[in-house]
Amino acid sequence: MKKIFFSLVVLLFTITTFSQKTIDKPDYGLSNLPGSLTKIELTESATIIHFYIKYPTGQWISVPKESFIQDVNGGEKYFATKTEGIPLGGKYTMPESGEVNYKIYFPKLNAAVNKVDFGEANEGGSWAVYDIVINGQKEQSLMPKELHGNWFQADGSNQWDYGFYANQAVADKAIWKYKTVEKKKNNYTIVLERNGNQKTIYAQIDKKGAVKLGADKTKLATYGTEKVENPNYRLANDEVYSEMVFKSDSATYSGYIKGYTVRAGTKTGTIYVNNVYTGNQDSYLVKIADDGSFLVKFPINHPQSVFVRLAGTNALVFVEPGKETFQVIDRDASLFMGDCARINTDLRTFEKITSYEEYRNLTNTISETSPEVHKKACLEMKDKQMQALSAMAEKYFISQKALQIKKLDIEFMAYQQMLSYEMYRESAKMSKSQPENKTAQDYKLEASYYDFITPSILNNQLGVISSNYSFFINYLMYAKILRPDAVSYSYNLTSETAEKLQKLGVALSDEELKMVEASSRSEKISIKQIEFYVANQGKIQKFKQNHKEAYNILQKDKPKIEVTVAELAASLSAQGVSLTAEEMELVADFKLTQLTKEEIAVQKQFYDTYGESLKAFNEKYKENIQDIEAEKEFKKLNTKLNTVFGIKESFVFDVMTLQQKSGYLERNFTPYTDNQLKSIQGKIKHPFLSNYIVVENNRTKAKIEANKTKSGFAINTVKKTEGDELFDSMTAKFKGKVIYVDFWATWCGPCMQGIKEIASLKEEMKNENVVFLYITNPSSPEKTWNNSIPNIKGEHYRVTQDEWNYLSDKFKISGIPHYVLVNKKGEVVNPKLGHNSNEALKKILAEQMK
Repeated sequence: MKKIFFSLVVLLFTITTFSQKTIDKPDYGLSNLPGSLTKIELTESATIIHFYIKYPTGQWISVPKESFIQDVNGGEKYFATKTEGIPLGGKYTMPESGEVNYKIYFPKLNAAVNKVDFGEANEGGSWAVYDIVINGQKEQSLMPKELHGNWFQADGSNQWDYGFYANQAVADKAIWKYKTVEKKKNNYTIVLERNGNQKTIYAQIDKKGAVKLGADKTKLATYGTEKVENPNYRLANDEVYSEMVFKSDSATYSGYIKGYTVRAGTKTGTIYVNNVYTGNQDSYLVKIADDGSFLVKFPINHPQSVFVRLAGTNALVFVEPGKETFQVIDRDASLFMGDCARINTDLRTFEKITSYEEYRNLTNTISETSPEVHKKACLEMKDKQMQALSAMAEKYFISQKALQIKKLDIEFMAYQQMLSYEMYRESAKMSKSQPENKTAQDYKLEASYYDFITPSILNNQLGVISSNYSFFINYLMYAKILRPDAVSYSYNLTSETAEKLQKLGVALSDEELKMVEASSRSEKISIKQIEFYVANQGKIQKFKQNHKEAYNILQKDKPKIEVTVAELAASLSAQGVSLTAEEMELVADFKLTQLTKEEIAVQKQFYDTYGESLKAFNEKYKENIQDIEAEKEFKKLNTKLNTVFGIKESFVFDVMTLQQKSGYLERNFTPYTDNQLKSIQGKIKHPFLSNYIVVENNRTKAKIEANKTKSGFAINTVKKTEGDELFDSMTAKFKGKVIYVDFWATWCGPCMQGIKEIASLKEEMKNENVVFLYITNPSSPEKTWNNSIPNIKGEHYRVTQDEWNYLSDKFKISGIPHYVLVNKKGEVVNPKLGHNSNEALKKILAEQMK
């Protein structure tokens, strides 16, 4: 009887112990939390999970009411009942520390549950943690416990060569399974297998506990699971990059996501590559195997950092043409093998000293900050970060290439921040979140502001290896002092075109010569109007923007004719609106350009007689006219660059020219002729860049040819109808499916970037009840559109201008891209969906598919 009683006591004690268990630093698998799970409490009435979150100061986070935990084997979901430290279902603004600890309470779990997944509601949340160990034993493993972990060479290099986990091992840039592990005293023979191949690793543990590892039992090296910092360590062939870094080849990025599970529902990721030569950000799909491994190859033109978005990870990874970078993605640390392992490891070390928070803080007071004060602050931050970098290099061993890259990153970050001064101020003026400061001074940037852009910076070819270089180029190209209105727009006269054509040896017909002579007389009359618009482009745009509502009303009444500044001024005057002195001057200058009755008569006679001939002339010599205009723009921009920076040629100028010419290829999907290519190459001095435009041209030709056999897209015809019936008729055939509508144009950079980003999601959801519907208007040239859409899987409409106007009015489209969400019933559930990450959009679409 006593024995039975004792057994009952033990059983009761065991049950009670489990029901009141506390698990510190719980074990768990894949997680996309910006933080960690710190503790789990199992009480008589609840399961309490403790969270630690690190998130940017001032931004908000939330715990959706439908946050849940669930047995990894499926079954009932246990929804959150309450929280401590953060509201349940409400927004929580991150404090100045950027850190918060909180608890989420869930109902008591069944005692048989060993592991759970944590997830958030489909609406309002996206954080998840998988394989949280509640009551499980450690996984059984062939590998002895003393050899588990990541092993680094103990010679001061901290090179990571082996990762021994419960059921998998990492060695030689690959994932392996354990076949056998044999032990003789303190010596181990570990046989790994992968795809029919085997690898043997020998391990030896001496009496002091030191571990030696290697593939040759006679040449074992000492390893440890902790890194050994030795600033005096020297790396063989530790040299910086030279200017001979330009090489077009594929980079290989491979690796393993530790703790990966297919339950995460994410089978793909994306790599974003900034292409300095085209100005684009190219994206490439990464497919994740069921075991968490991945491998992707993509083209690059020089060593550089690429942005990786994979399994909740958002980070930069450095790669090189023709080389492989292998990474194990772990919530605790990212580890690298392969050709770029040393650089990536060192660059991760530098993350401790480079925070962009100070730069972000500058933007908060940009309205009150003068250009010189802003520039000084940026230069001081650059110097501060350089000093911190030097201090770290004395404390740790850092490779010379990593130091070189980080210095360039710091420099070009400062330059781009200084170049973005005007952009930040303009954004602050338009921001609804910032109070209007009527006393803020309207600063004007003088050419002297740009004195930090020296010839050595403009000619620094190694800048391309910096992750900030592409942003620097972009901000420089669009700096106000170099914008088209600052350079002045070119205009092309028919007589001027004829003269250029004749110099090129083009023989004009008698009829064309007569038209050109008559046009010359007409142009003398029009020149004052043309020069007014060229000289006042910026002022005209500002005037219309300041009175946008009145302008839109006038333009709506005469959609095919541009509203003049005089018409706008008259309308404002009738409403009792006073003009500024600058606006009154603009209107007065416009009136001086108006033609007399006699001049109007001459113009009318010319167009009555030669209107059709002029139209035919412009169409016949369209390419020549484009070349002439491009040449004039190039010369004007070069003159401006020379005036501002005091240099006639530079590597940066070549990059800017290449971006402009590559942009034409992408926007128009029309290859250059041989003569056009020759002319462009004559403007680009750097041999690699000069040849690159030929590569891009050939790529465009290849795409056009490949498009002839591509599938996965469909062109639809709009039924002749108007108003609400128009959109209904366009979507009727897709009822029963969720429709993601994208209003776009071939010339719209953000549209094209959004289309590239969503490509991986479309591939992932290709078997789901979702339709991706693309609508554009006549502003997308038909030839360009036809060449573009084979690369955009989905359903396509190209509507008329009137049809676009109906749709714009229905959805209040003020700019593109514009996204609309339609449910399975054909009902518009969100007329202004906005831009979402693929992860967030997938949840939105999944919710509508229920």
